[in-house]
Amino acid sequence: MTFLLITLGCILLVWLIRSFFVRNKKLPSVKRCSVCGAESKYAYSQKTEEEIERIKSMCIVCLVSQLEKDYVAFSARAVVIQPAPGPPCYVFHSNKEWGESFKESKMDEDTRAHLLNMDTLCRDCGQKAHFLWIESRGLTAQNFGSILKKGFSETLLPRNPKPVSLCGKCCVNHIDEALKEKEIVYLEVSGPKGVEDGFVMPMAYWPERAP
Repeated sequence: MTFLLITLGCILLVWLIRSFFVRNKKLPSVKRCSVCGAESKYAYSQKTEEEIERIKSMCIVCLVSQLEKDYVAFSARAVVIQPAPGPPCYVFHSNKEWGESFKESKMDEDTRAHLLNMDTLCRDCGQKAHFLWIESRGLTAQNFGSILKKGFSETLLPRNPKPVSLCGKCCVNHIDEALKEKEIVYLEVSGPKGVEDGFVMPMAYWPERAP
C-alpha cells in the first residue's frame, strides 16, 4: 500500500511539473512600453510604414501622450476616421503621397473636398480646428480596402453622423475614448506629420506597399 501511494505521488508530481512548464511555454510574452515599461499593446511609428526596428512599443497612456504632441503640432489639416476594430494599423497618409501612389482611390479627392468646407473652429472647445472627425460605423477588416478605393463619402458618411471639426487635443481625446471603449489594439499607429493635408484611417498595407 505504501509503495502504491509513493508511486501515485510521483506520478502526480511529474504531471504537475509537466503542466507547469507546458503552461508557461504557451503563455505569450508580455511586451513592455519603450517609454515607461508598462505592458504594451500598441506600436508607434514616426512615419507610416516605418522600418520595423524603428517602431516603438507603447502602452495606451504613452501612446496617447505622443499622439497629442503630433496632433497639436500638425499645422496642416486632416480627415480623421474614428478607430475601428479589425484593421491592424491606424496611420496617417498625406494627400500628395496617397494620390500619387493610388490613383484609382477616391480618398484623396474626398479628403480635399471635405477639408475645404470644414468649420474653422473646434466643435468641442472653440479653438482653431485642423481635423475633421468622421465616425467609423460600418468599417471592418473585410471592407476597409473598398472604403479606400471608393472613398468615405460613398461608404461611411451615409451611415454615420455628420463630420465635426476638432482641434488637435480634442481629436486625440476622441481617439483615446474610441480605443478604450472598443478595446482596440493596433500593430502600428502614426500621427500626422509634415505640411501636407491628409487623412488618418484604420487600415492595413495594400499589396503594392506591403513590406
